[in-house]
Amino acid sequence: MTPLFFVVLTLAQPAADAPPAADAPPGEAPRVAPADAPKPTGTVAEDRSGRNPVAGLKLVTDTPWWQRLKIGGFARVGVFYSFPLREEQLVGGNGGFRLADFRLNLDFRPVERLTVYASVEFAAPLVDPLDPLGGRRIVDVRDAFVEYEVCRGLLVKAGQFRPPYYAEMLLSDGSIPFVSRSVLANGIAPPEGYGPRTHLAPDRQVGLQLSSKRLGDALGFRYAVGVFNGNGQNQLFNDNNSVNPIGRVEVDFRETVTLGVNAGYNVLTTGARPNRLSTNTLDYGVDLEAHKWGLQALGAFLGRSATYSFQGLAPDSAMGALGQLRYFHEDTGLEGAARLAWYEPSQAQPDDAVVEVAAMVGWRPFKLPFRVLAQYTHRAEERLVSFPNDSVDVMLHAIW
Repeated sequence: MTPLFFVVLTLAQPAADAPPAADAPPGEAPRVAPADAPKPTGTVAEDRSGRNPVAGLKLVTDTPWWQRLKIGGFARVGVFYSFPLREEQLVGGNGGFRLADFRLNLDFRPVERLTVYASVEFAAPLVDPLDPLGGRRIVDVRDAFVEYEVCRGLLVKAGQFRPPYYAEMLLSDGSIPFVSRSVLANGIAPPEGYGPRTHLAPDRQVGLQLSSKRLGDALGFRYAVGVFNGNGQNQLFNDNNSVNPIGRVEVDFRETVTLGVNAGYNVLTTGARPNRLSTNTLDYGVDLEAHKWGLQALGAFLGRSATYSFQGLAPDSAMGALGQLRYFHEDTGLEGAARLAWYEPSQAQPDDAVVEVAAMVGWRPFKLPFRVLAQYTHRAEERLVSFPNDSVDVMLHAIW
């Protein structure tokens, strides 16, 4: 792995009733819009039940279009080093400065209850397929969707976005407390490790989703269910005619403690014609998160069962678990966090499990829209593939 020195600048925040932002400022609770965020102007007022007293779509014509368009984003740049230092190795030989992210997002409301959202990454990694340590950064689409709120109990979203699966993945890119997500969400690959080990939770997909806002009072409930392409983001075509159903249910107590349960099924086809292999995967998981008095805790378990179209391949399974704790002091801007993740990519292949231990300290000075942080990460692999690849990362993270 390589150390990170990141920079993040933060400016505008989404409206409180807008969909979960892709880039929320550091220090806020996961996926919860600030209570004092400004309401969009020029819309028809709702009654206490949340119903719109005026039927049909209403053009928001009493405000200029630029006041209905919100522009945001974030950037992360830093220094990354893995230890011990080596020259020209898959692990430990590619330390130095690195632009990790440079994101811009647009949130537009052309009519009441309709949101058009897009985010573009200007520093997306494109790895050379012949050399995992070669490649360059390109411009790439991240989110691109439209969402219409029929009522609090039904929101319809279509386009490219993260499916409703696993609390760590649903945390916005711009508000990750650590230098990066855990091995469960990101997997592991050079130069952080020899790998490659793919992630256990699905990332952005193209599809259609039905969901709700939080329903209830002290005891809250929300759901999300959708069908997706199952091939990941920015794919020109699908690899087969199957769809990838994914669903999640959350139950919370006073929006302080939240229990989430998620599941999904996918058929992935790989290989060159006519020799094609289909992999059927059943994904499942549960997570529990809580936040109070500046503390944020998350615990999760994820699993995956796989069967193959070729009878010569035996069924396989993967699983992983995560526990993390973060503290953020609002007055001083100081923060600290620790994370422990265990990942077993394959029961059929021995000696491929990974244990990841990370600890970070950070500072958001004087409530300014950026923070600096330093992180130490220890990775322990099983005996036959053990290789020193601890890392120290320093990062500046800014959101605007």
